[in-house]
Amino acid sequence: MADDPAAQLYGLDLEEFVPVRDALVKELRARGDRAGAAAVKKLAKPTRAAWAVNRLVRDRPDEIAALVEAGTALEGAQEQLLDGAHADVLRSAAVAARALVDALAAEALVDGAARDKVRGTLHAATVDPEVRAEVAEGRVVKERSAAGFGGLDALIAAGRGREDGGAPAKSVKRRGTKGRVGAGAGAVAPEDEPSTSTPPKPKGPDKRELRRRRDALRRATEAEADAESTVAGARRALEQVESTLTARRRDLEQAEETLADAQARRERTERAAAALDAG
Repeated sequence: MADDPAAQLYGLDLEEFVPVRDALVKELRARGDRAGAAAVKKLAKPTRAAWAVNRLVRDRPDEIAALVEAGTALEGAQEQLLDGAHADVLRSAAVAARALVDALAAEALVDGAARDKVRGTLHAATVDPEVRAEVAEGRVVKERSAAGFGGLDALIAAGRGREDGGAPAKSVKRRGTKGRVGAGAGAVAPEDEPSTSTPPKPKGPDKRELRRRRDALRRATEAEADAESTVAGARRALEQVESTLTARRRDLEQAEETLADAQARRERTERAAAALDAG
């Protein structure tokens, strides 16, 4: 990002964006780079929630990388489910992605409604490749939301609804009954005719079906391994977040103790001053 003016702009504090962008436009024009100046001039100032997401990309690169990997694993898990993989593959990937979203949102430099928008944007990144690419680049301009039918929660529910993990069995068409052969009362229907041929030998398993099932099992195993790796990454990210929160709580407690001491000293000084005035 160091050599990219746009990347530098979206990493600035929010109030610095416009003045630094305008100064950069002037500098590019002075160099004779009118095309570059025009491109930078078009860069839109991010919303506060989008700015917070961009800061997470720069402040928490490992967790963001894990989120991107989780989104990719989630896509693979959906494909595996369609190919007959077990539902646990999809559910594990969705749960891991949601854990990363929650952990990162807790670290956002905003709160309230803006933090909810950060969470929504990170959520969308796990299920939408376009949003995922935008987040990975750290150039989010406006908060995003998950499209479709409920995002991660819906995928987790879908995984629960496919506990059998397989595609529905294919229906086999039954051969229709033909009319009777011949004429008159002595006519005999084909199904009523005695069989004079030897019964067919039982067929072995279909090689193509076996191959398809082996491929599906292999892909499911790979997707499960990816999901397990994502879960491990999410746990590490969550542990790091919890450690940071613990440290910040200690800092807050120390700050409150310092404030209480300062207030006590002020009160003692005021009482001493009041006693002198009274004397």
